[in-house]
This record gives sequence, structure tokens and C-alpha cells, in this order.
Amino acid sequence: GETVVTILPSGIDSVAWFCAAIAAGVRVLPMHTQVAGAEALHGARLAGARRAILAPGVGAAAALGELAWPSVAAGAARASARKLGVVRSRAGALILGSSGTTGLPKLALRESAALDADAAGVVRGMSLCPDDCVLVCTPLSHSYGVDLLLATLSAGASLLVVARFDAGALAGQMLGRATVLPGVPFVFEALARIRKSGPSRVRLALSAGSPLPERVRREFFGAWGVEIGQLYGATELGTVAMEIPGSEGFDPASVGRALPGVSMRILGCDDVSRRLGVGEEGQLAVWAPSMLSGYLDGEVPMADGHLLTGDLARIGEDGRVFITGRTKLLIDVGAFKVNPLEVEQELARHPGVAECVVVALALSDTIQRLRAVYVARDPERAVSAGELREFLRRRLSPNKVPRIIERAALLPKSETGKVLRDRV
Repeated sequence: GETVVTILPSGIDSVAWFCAAIAAGVRVLPMHTQVAGAEALHGARLAGARRAILAPGVGAAAALGELAWPSVAAGAARASARKLGVVRSRAGALILGSSGTTGLPKLALRESAALDADAAGVVRGMSLCPDDCVLVCTPLSHSYGVDLLLATLSAGASLLVVARFDAGALAGQMLGRATVLPGVPFVFEALARIRKSGPSRVRLALSAGSPLPERVRREFFGAWGVEIGQLYGATELGTVAMEIPGSEGFDPASVGRALPGVSMRILGCDDVSRRLGVGEEGQLAVWAPSMLSGYLDGEVPMADGHLLTGDLARIGEDGRVFITGRTKLLIDVGAFKVNPLEVEQELARHPGVAECVVVALALSDTIQRLRAVYVARDPERAVSAGELREFLRRRLSPNKVPRIIERAALLPKSETGKVLRDRV
């Protein structure tokens, strides 16, 4: 029933501590090794943490003070992931900091039964079996990484954890033992630049976290001969939908259909009591057996028992879900609501654009326009802002064409590859 904070790099140590905490009936709050001291202390206090398990050299150690367990050092665990048993405990639970999906960042509590349901859903969705080797390059302190960890152990499969992103090392593992590659768009983009030099056992590649550009999907397939599907989940929900390549009616633009036991519906953005029909765009609401019990620091936004995700989406006749944007990202431009993801999608179609982001540009307290920031595919022959604006004018209505278009060397991103829009 007590809470323990873990700040460990992804690897066998973080796996062992996580499993031990759940088996002992402890609430475990994993944090990324780059977490700021004040942020770590705030989370620890809010969760009522009694101990902190830290790797040597973690910057937040000084802030956590007496919580730190001084006898703990990285490198203690050397067991094979295949031999780690998941011991069930009714009291064990996971606390995760959300990335602000439903507002400001909060601490979400997901208890043992929810974690079991999450693992079962991922195992079934990915058809995981003991012969599989799941190559995990997302942080195990993040919901996506936890989902993969739980599912892999539950299936009796092998877990191959990459502590630090290295495209060359990942490519080597794809030519080795790996059979399942879950990632985020920038991972697949990096791997697409590396040509396969031998046979690969990878049978399934899935992207999550943000929309997968069609260009990246196409280039990765050209390099590796592996189609990329998508999955959908959230800190509050776990993984709740998958689009598996090769499935009947496979659509790479979709995040898939709801996993068994999951309920999804589209509600009105301005009136969540209004349920929308097939093909209509609105706010996605989800109920799942893997979802949170509640926030430690606030109310959960719900409608008729379903979590309001804050994602704009539509559901097709076959049940496939298409994420179209974010309710909180909509930008009011001259009384028109503009979805920045739509503009980004069109801008990314230009052959000179590697990636881009569109944000609000405040001209006054009441007037907003659009500002686009892009990374050039070839820095030596960067396309001009005028050319990009003309490119968009042929594809979008005038209110959707950014007033300002700027070039950047890189876009600021989180550890899972999401663009940090508030830092652009």
C-alpha cells in the first residue's frame, strides 16, 4: 500500500524493481532519469512516497533528499527477462504522470486488475507468444513502455530493452532476435535511412504517440519490407486499439479498432451528452478495463462512464478509429476553427519538408493566426517560406495557410518523440 518512486534508466534494473514493487503490493511511480528535481519532489509528495530507488548520477537525487535509498545501485539485477514471473497482487498499483492529455499533467492511478487487463489486451492484439522477442526503445517510465513490459512478461516472450536510442543498434537487433518492433514515428524515420543488410525476423511493427506520416511509412517499408501499423492508448487508459498490418481491411491511416472489452464513442465537442454517428468528427471517449481508478490530484473528465480523451476522431462503419486532432489544439482564426494537424499533414507532403508543427500566433488578445515551423529535408537546399506558402494555398483554404513559416534545425520533442508545441 505504500508508494515507491523509481528513477532508473530503461533496462533490467527497472524491470526487476517494477516487478518486485507490484509483487510486494506497492504503488510504484516510475519517472524518467531526466526529470527535474522540483518536479520529482512534487510528484513524490503528492503520491505520499516513502522511498525513492535511484540510479547513480540522477539529477533529481538532491531534491528527493531523505527519500533516496542510498544502498541501491544500478547493475544489481542480472536475471533473464524470460525467467521473471509476474506475481499477482491485489494491492500493487502503478502511478504515472500524464503528459497533459486531458488538461494539465496529473498523476493517474492504475491498479492491479487494470494492469492485468492492459497486458491481456496487448498480448491478444499483437498475438504475442513465447517465441517472440519485443524490441522496446520507448522509456519504461512511460505508459507505452509499461504496456509493452507487462504484455511481454505476461506472454512469456523475451524483452529486449534499448536504454538509449541508437538507430544503428536498433537496426542490428532487427537483423537479430527481434520479432516485434513498437516505436514512435521518429524511430521509424531514423530506421528508414538504414537499408536492410540481411534477413530480419520482425513480423510486426507498430507506431504510437503521434500521427505516423505517410512518407515515413512508405520509406520504412521501402528500406525493410515491413508494413507499419498503429496503436492507440493513453496514460489514463493503457493500450485500447490497434491496427495490425495484414488484417482484413487494413488501413495505415487508422489507429485500429477497439480491443476486446473496450468501448469507444464519438461525442460532441461542445456538448458531450450528444453522441455522434458513423463518420462524424467529435471528441473520442473511451471506457476500458485497463483504465485508471482516478487521479491523485484532480477529477477525471468523464461522460456516461467514458473517459474524455481530448482527441478529435471519427469512427468508420467497420469500427476503425481515425484520430484527426486535439480539441485543445484547435486554433480560432477569424472565427474559423482550424485543426493544426490538418495543416501539418499537408505541409509534410512537400518533398522539401522533413517534419513540421503548426501553432497559434497571437496578434492581439482577440486575434490569432497560424505559425508553422519546419525542418528541411536537405539543409543545403532548404525550400523557401514563399514556396511552402504557395504549396499550401493550392491545397487549403486561405484561413488555414500559416501567416508565418519559419525554418528550424530541430523541433523540440519529449523522450517519446512528441513535439513540445509550447516550446516551439
